Amino acid sequence: MGRHVNKVKTIVICGLIVAFILLGIVLFEFVLLKLLGLQYDSFGALVIFFLIYLFLEVPLSLIADNIPRALKTVGVIESSKGWLSFILDIGLAFILIATIDHFMETIMISWQGALLFALISGIISRKLKENDSEPPMIDSKEYEELHNKLED
Repeated sequence: MGRHVNKVKTIVICGLIVAFILLGIVLFEFVLLKLLGLQYDSFGALVIFFLIYLFLEVPLSLIADNIPRALKTVGVIESSKGWLSFILDIGLAFILIATIDHFMETIMISWQGALLFALISGIISRKLKENDSEPPMIDSKEYEELHNKLED
């Protein structure tokens, strides 16, 4: 019985930590979007907007972040942290906000505000990625070792 209580405590603590981090991100984005002209009819509409944004942004961001890494691995681009990554981050944020704004009549933000938010988001993302390691090239020894390790 004691083991189950510890597992439940661990799950609750982890859930609270994740919720706290997401709440911090949402509050930052809310303040920034509010400064850029976000208008909403009700608090419920605002909550729905951010829930939709978070649930769509996370998987799309994973895809957008890994496209440059894959292109770097196969040698198409020189760095996974360059302009392609920056443009994908900006485009993702802008298209996501513009799409949600279009389909939610209770949320309004100008395209200029959405673009400015996307630029700020892209700059922050670029700064966060500065210390990330580059993926190995497909014909490198490091890639071969990694591939062999995954096969075992």
